[in-house]
Amino acid sequence: MLDAQRYKANTCRAEVHFTRVVLWGHLGLGLVVLLLLLLHEIFGWAVGFAGWYLVTVLLVAGMLSAARNCRVFLGATFLFFTFFGVYFLGQVLPQLKPETPPLMPHVILPFWLGLVNILYAAGGVCMLISQRVKKACTVYFSLW
Repeated sequence: MLDAQRYKANTCRAEVHFTRVVLWGHLGLGLVVLLLLLLHEIFGWAVGFAGWYLVTVLLVAGMLSAARNCRVFLGATFLFFTFFGVYFLGQVLPQLKPETPPLMPHVILPFWLGLVNILYAAGGVCMLISQRVKKACTVYFSLW
C-alpha cells in the first residue's frame, strides 16, 4: 500500500511537468503585466489586475491540492482576463489622454497587451480542455 501511495504521482510525471510549466508561466507573466501597468501609470486597472492575480494564485494553490474545480475556474479566469484585455484595448485605451507623459508611453501598450491576451486565451483553453492538465489535477503536486 505504501508503494502505491509513493509512486502515485510518478504515473503522471509528464502531465505534472507540463502543468508546472503553465502555472510558472502564469505566475511570472502576471507579475510582469502588473509591473507594466504600473509603469504605464494606469493605476486603477493595475489594482483590478492585482485582485485578479490574487484570485488566480489562490486557484493555483487549489490545483496543487488536487481540487479539480480549481482547474476549471482558473481557465475561466484566464478567459476573463482576455475579455477585459480586449475591452481595454478597444474602449479604454483610445480614451486615455494623460496630462503628463507616463514612464512608459502608451504607444507600446497595445503590442504587449495584445500578446498577453493571446497567451492567456491559449492558457485558458489549455486549462479547460487539456487532458494533461486534467490528469495532473487528479494528484497532489508542487510547483518545484
